[in-house]
Amino acid sequence: MFISYSHASDSAYVVKLAKHLSAAGIEVWFDRQVITGDRWSRVIQQQIDTCAAFVVVMSSASDLSDWVDREIDQAELVGKPIFPLLLGGTRFFRLAHLQYENVTGGQMPTPEFTDRLRRGWNSVPAAPVTAPVDAATLTRQYKDADRMRERGDYAGATDLLRHVVTGCIRVLGTDHPDTLVSRHQLALNIGDGGNRAEAVRLFREVVADYSRVLGTDHPNTLTSRGNLALNIGDGGNRAEAVRLFREVVADRIRVQGGDHRDTLISRYLLALNVGEGGDRAEAVRLLREIVADHIRVLGVDQPDTLAARYLLAYNIGKGGDPAEAVRLFRDVVADRIRVLGADHRETLISRHQLALNIGEAGDPAEAVRLLRDVVADHIRILGADHPDTLVSRHTLGYNLGKVGKRDEAVRLLREVVADQIRVLGADHPDTKSSRATLNAYGG
Repeated sequence: MFISYSHASDSAYVVKLAKHLSAAGIEVWFDRQVITGDRWSRVIQQQIDTCAAFVVVMSSASDLSDWVDREIDQAELVGKPIFPLLLGGTRFFRLAHLQYENVTGGQMPTPEFTDRLRRGWNSVPAAPVTAPVDAATLTRQYKDADRMRERGDYAGATDLLRHVVTGCIRVLGTDHPDTLVSRHQLALNIGDGGNRAEAVRLFREVVADYSRVLGTDHPNTLTSRGNLALNIGDGGNRAEAVRLFREVVADRIRVQGGDHRDTLISRYLLALNVGEGGDRAEAVRLLREIVADHIRVLGVDQPDTLAARYLLAYNIGKGGDPAEAVRLFRDVVADRIRVLGADHRETLISRHQLALNIGEAGDPAEAVRLLRDVVADHIRILGADHPDTLVSRHTLGYNLGKVGKRDEAVRLLREVVADQIRVLGADHPDTKSSRATLNAYGG
């Protein structure tokens, strides 16, 4: 039997409940600690898929829990008998059709509940392939996945969207617009989760079906074409990404106009891939035009404009003019602090790039001073192991060596390399870069 509950408020009760049910001869499984990531999501799914009964502890906290909602979604999807217990708050609206046991105050369920649970335990659960799914459930699950994505839980969103896509195909058909949107979102989350090759494969299929059903110029088709190009570029094939983005930009200008926000975004992504493909001069040329159009259409402080201004400064620095990059980055940092806040991740990234370019422009001492603050804020906000933090720690170590503080640089870089191996792997490009800098400093 699987128990679904809120860790935030109901853990102590669930431990007692598990002992109570185990004493009654009912085998119980529940997740005893919060663990995130794709592996743990699969463990949860496997436990629900293979359980004989599903108990949900209803409370005010669990009613707000995305995890509990996902677990109920999965139990409904695979046809598990659901047994609600009301510990606090009010019964869940979505479970109003089910008989529930009132255990407010922390009491244990009655023998009658245990008997009903045992009968559910002895029954044969419905086969997943025949479990009923309706459009309302699919819509709710899609929205749940969207909230997970907003929190950065790409693995969780991917798990749920796989079920949404399967349900949409069965209920609505392969070519239904909602099915196509769900398939697009699934590919998007897989790519953002790091599996670019799988995202490319799925986006190729989505683009082909969108083109066939809605036409090549439909906004949804254009969006999927852009995301296909984005994942191809992030997967390492910048030349192919540039080719596809040039086509998308041309079609967006023709269909939606040059000032449409989606057109501006596509032009930005084209310039990004041009620069990452090695042509910094062409990227700078494109970005000067893009920044001017962003300011004219959206305003100087709009987040897309700030992103374009950042990318222009970044490519100028990478193209060999760190002094000009510093001037631009100072403006970007000031505006991002004012608009987004000092602790926003994009503000932190801008501060890191400002310090990096100050060092490259010939003032490593000032770079070190700034980077000490940047690293401290990264650790405070994102944690010592976050990839952005690791990059900033590397940059601090690099500049410490430039100002002659080799001992501190070597000590710091040894710590960075060890953490990068643990977090990113020994073969990650960032790990190799830090190791090379460490070796250059005699470490």
